[in-house]
Amino acid sequence: MEIFLDTANLDEIERWLDCGVLDGVTTNPSIMLKDGGYDLQRRGLEIARLVEPRPVSVEVTTNDFDEMIRQAYTYAEWAPNIVVKIPVINEFGRPCLGVVRRLEREGIRINMTACLSYGQALLGAKAGATYVSIFGGRVADEGGDAPAFGQVRGPQVQSRDRSRLQPGRRRSAGQDG
Repeated sequence: MEIFLDTANLDEIERWLDCGVLDGVTTNPSIMLKDGGYDLQRRGLEIARLVEPRPVSVEVTTNDFDEMIRQAYTYAEWAPNIVVKIPVINEFGRPCLGVVRRLEREGIRINMTACLSYGQALLGAKAGATYVSIFGGRVADEGGDAPAFGQVRGPQVQSRDRSRLQPGRRRSAGQDG
C-alpha cells in the first residue's frame, strides 16, 4: 500500500516524512492556495525537493486539451518526480482520456484524478495513467459504495496495465474509500 498526502502544507509534509510513512504528495491549485502556495511552480518545486525521490502530483488548471498538454510539459520539467494530474473529464463533461494516453506515451507520468465510478477508474488505467485517483469521499457523499473501488486493484487493472490506485482525500483515518 502507498500513502499519499493531499496537501501543499510543507510543515505537514515534513511531519509525515519524519514518521516514515509518506510515499508521495498530491495537490491541486485550490489546495495550494489554501496552504499558502500562491505561486504554483514555486510551491510545486518546494514540495518536489522536500519529498524527492517520491512522486508529487500537480494538477493542470485548464479545461482545454491542448493547454493541458502544454501545462503537462511545463510541470514535468520542474523536477523528475513531478506527476501531472489530469481530470478524468473536464468541466464541460468531455473525457480527458486521450490527453492521458498521449502524455503517457510521450513519457510524462499522469495521475488521472476525480474518478467517481469504477468505470472511470478502469478507463484511466486502460488509457495508461500511472496513477488513478478515486474521490471516495465524494462517491460516499452521493450514496455510492466507495469501498468497492478496492476492486479496481484486481486483475482487471494489474494484469493489463501498470496503473496504481490512489483513493482520494480521506476525511478521517477510518474512512473507507
